[in-house]
Amino acid sequence: MNAITGLGTIAALTYFDVNPIIANMAGFAVGMLFSFTLAKFFVFRRRNNTKNQMRRYVISFVAAYGLNIFVLWIMEGRLHNGMAQIMAISTYVVLMYILMRFYIFVDN
Repeated sequence: MNAITGLGTIAALTYFDVNPIIANMAGFAVGMLFSFTLAKFFVFRRRNNTKNQMRRYVISFVAAYGLNIFVLWIMEGRLHNGMAQIMAISTYVVLMYILMRFYIFVDN
């Protein structure tokens, strides 16, 4: 659900020729609304420590999203906007999963 919502937003805005950075930001904002809850309860099945997990999630999101924007910025004008988005998003997904698995939802 998170991927469909976020990527769908990015794809729609890219189709309508919205600036790639703006399209990416909007997609991630929409996707983030779903991501924490889905990861917490369905992927990692954690029911406790929500406050600390949310704090770690926000920190991790900022780091992963910053890297995502950096990759998109580097690729802008060098690749088709769609391919640049795929590279940037892939970077975000890999880093965010690693952070969720080993930092955000660890048992303390």
